Amino acid sequence: MEKNTYQNNNILYLITGLYCLALILFLAVWGYTPTNDGDGYIEFAQICIKNKQLYPCMALIQGHPFIWNIGSINLTALSLLLFNSLYPLLVLLCIMKAITAFLIGKISQKFFSDRIAIIAISIFALYPNNWGQSTTILSEIPMICLSLCAFYIAIAKEKVFYLFVAGLIFGLANWFRPVAIVYMGTLILYYIFFINKKWIKKSFSLCSGYILFIGIVGLECYHRTGFFLYQAESLWFNMAESTYEPSVAPQYGTNPYPKGTIRYIENMDKKSAIECNEIWKQRSIEWLKQHPFKYLKKIPGRLMYMYYNDMDNIIAFSRVKEKAEDNYVTLPYKNILQRFTSLSAVQYIAIINLVYYWLLIIFSIHGGYFLIKKHEYKKAFLPVMIIIGGSLSLVLAIHGETRFKAPFMPFIFILAAVYITSWLYKNKSHEYNY
Repeated sequence: MEKNTYQNNNILYLITGLYCLALILFLAVWGYTPTNDGDGYIEFAQICIKNKQLYPCMALIQGHPFIWNIGSINLTALSLLLFNSLYPLLVLLCIMKAITAFLIGKISQKFFSDRIAIIAISIFALYPNNWGQSTTILSEIPMICLSLCAFYIAIAKEKVFYLFVAGLIFGLANWFRPVAIVYMGTLILYYIFFINKKWIKKSFSLCSGYILFIGIVGLECYHRTGFFLYQAESLWFNMAESTYEPSVAPQYGTNPYPKGTIRYIENMDKKSAIECNEIWKQRSIEWLKQHPFKYLKKIPGRLMYMYYNDMDNIIAFSRVKEKAEDNYVTLPYKNILQRFTSLSAVQYIAIINLVYYWLLIIFSIHGGYFLIKKHEYKKAFLPVMIIIGGSLSLVLAIHGETRFKAPFMPFIFILAAVYITSWLYKNKSHEYNY
């Protein structure tokens, strides 16, 4: 058994290495893919370099409406400062994407089996949208990689010290994108429900590391700017939009601060991001108190919009991608059969990705159902709750942009691998081999 595990670990290492090389080669051939957020990171990074300060600096606090993803902007600034190029950062992100694949395999191995681990890492590595994502500088890759690293440490190690380290890494992940807290919160619930007497010690250790990171980063920022900032502060900016915007989808190319809505602030350019955040917070809370059902009615639509496809990064397969605002693939859903022969190469790849994605969704639902049917509640809890709880948390706070589900996709791959394995080996004597 130990020999088999050793061999299977080598398979995980081999797939990870090949995947990493393939992503770097893909980047070399197809190049960087600009995005709206990525362009914003570059602009902010250049301002930070000019002011010789980390983000957030005063030049990007005063006169700006919100605090963006701190870690991603600082990492972008570091790449530009040291190399005057984004490509060292992009190579690092390719490596982190490969590490993410490896961690998906190790988490699957820890909770389920070697077989499920190999299938999970394989279907992740073959997924087209993942390849496209590795050519962007968006915050998802470092946040997911770090969150999974912390998550794996937390489930694989028993000693308090390792849980403390995991908490630190969760704090670092949240520095890139404030969604890592979903992972940590679900872990604490897992400790409460399944660890019994040790849950207090484990939760305390995890939270201690997290709080220490917040303290270090926040105090450093306070020393420079007078503001205690340790992660993005855009919640109330997004919530304010949700009060007046009827659409469940993000609105591009429109006035983000229409007069007559609670998003509009008089002389906003003379206020700090902290002041704007507090104004939107007060206005949004007041609006939510008066219109709770009007707001909740939007949630199902947001959830459906977030999960109906996963093609945000398919434009990476195109040679023409100079303008970030144009980097979206539109599929003619209504007339797809009539126009099938006249689609572009990128659109054909998008169709393949769409079919792949929907099979993942169907298989993952079956995987979760399979675990519950087998009364494997302990194994089902973390992946199922991170997907469901995380998704609901997001759509309760912001619109349902399709890429926002990326932090939960690793667990969709894991549950899909559970179902695929159960189907492939259902007639074997060693049934499911958990």
